[in-house]
Amino acid sequence: MNSKEIARKKIVNYVFLIYWIMIFEGALRKWLFPQFNELIFFLRDPFVLLTYIIAFRNNIFTRDTLLTSGIVIALLFIPLIFIQVMVNKINVLALIYGWRCYFFYLPFAFVIKDTFHQIDIHKLFKQTLYVSIPLSLLAYIQFISPRSSFINTGYGEGEAFVVSGLIVRTTGTFSFTAGQTMYAASLMAMLIFIWLYRKRYSLMTLPSLIVTTITSVTTLLVTGSRTAFFMTGLVIAGTFISLIFTRETKLKFTGTVILVFLLLVGTVMFLGPLKDSYDALTTRFEQASAVEGSPLSRAIAPLIIFTKHIFTTPVIGEGLGVTSGGGSKLAFGKAKWFLAEDEWSRNIVEAGPGFGLLYIIYRVLFTIILVKQCIKAAVQDNNILPSILFGFIGYYLLAGQIASVGVFQGYTWIFVGLIMVACQKQQNESIEFTSKPFFPNIIGSVKKPLASDFTSQSAIQ
Repeated sequence: MNSKEIARKKIVNYVFLIYWIMIFEGALRKWLFPQFNELIFFLRDPFVLLTYIIAFRNNIFTRDTLLTSGIVIALLFIPLIFIQVMVNKINVLALIYGWRCYFFYLPFAFVIKDTFHQIDIHKLFKQTLYVSIPLSLLAYIQFISPRSSFINTGYGEGEAFVVSGLIVRTTGTFSFTAGQTMYAASLMAMLIFIWLYRKRYSLMTLPSLIVTTITSVTTLLVTGSRTAFFMTGLVIAGTFISLIFTRETKLKFTGTVILVFLLLVGTVMFLGPLKDSYDALTTRFEQASAVEGSPLSRAIAPLIIFTKHIFTTPVIGEGLGVTSGGGSKLAFGKAKWFLAEDEWSRNIVEAGPGFGLLYIIYRVLFTIILVKQCIKAAVQDNNILPSILFGFIGYYLLAGQIASVGVFQGYTWIFVGLIMVACQKQQNESIEFTSKPFFPNIIGSVKKPLASDFTSQSAIQ
């Protein structure tokens, strides 16, 4: 095994570690070490940085226009920070935090793209579904417990959010409902894939898959989140559209049957043992729709209303990160929310019309390119995994709050990386890197790392 392959496997291990920290850091923040919740929020960052260092030292980054463009835009935002410090008199730490939210995780998707193999995706999916068994039990206990119970309270003051009446919005191991929403929707994407390809790749035994199906659906049904159901709908839509494009008749039939089967399972559980959740969520839908509009209108509105800030925001913006809770706390000493709640509006308000639009356009183009790659994979390779994953995370790449909410950053860039991996043809696990390196190997002494640099893979996974 050559040094580059050793480095690749080490990075894969760190990606798994970062993924699991993302899922369990909330438990550390709200139950075990609430006094250190702000520090734990940054727990993933050193490991992400470490993957960048290993990838850079071993020329693992390959040339990619999207990566290059993202780095150029990130560098252009640095002078903006200095201007905002001098003109707006904002704490520089707040602006650095804002820059981190915009760009720090962006290269991570390309690290995953250049290191993961298909089998690594399968492993991640299987581990997540198996872990869903105990985590679904946790979510159910939260669902039936009072708002003020320890299991439903966080590191802050106050009781848990409710769906309607006394039914809580579950958070699982996350510090807030947003993380549980992402987690529940991701389980649906993984379930659909494993049901479709279980025999082809020997992914899970049928009994295991049935159990994890029940636990995953339970997790979704007790979230109390309209967004979780909307995202699940996008996963189903992405799957269905890719089945239309694929040329494999058997896959079309099997995929349709599986989608109907999962919908029936969810319906039976919703109207049976989890009817309290169904009643609460129905009430929540009616109340929220009357005030906020339907989930669809809420998804479309941010793509339009950001335009009103273009002509009212200062040229240099108010300051990177200041519209987020963490950034405003660094800037003003306490969490303060501007009149910009959706992502694109925040981008304009924080970075100004010019830089804000540049960042938005980059995400739009990134999304369009991924859509084309997903369709190409379905048409040419009968590969619908990219479309399944895009259904889950595509909207967040386009307009989700990844520049202000930590868990959205993690989920978005990890799964964007997985989509790019999934779009590639099936890889041989002994494959060597033949792509032209993104960074030139200018330091020969670090090209081949010492064997002592690499720990056993079992030490992490």
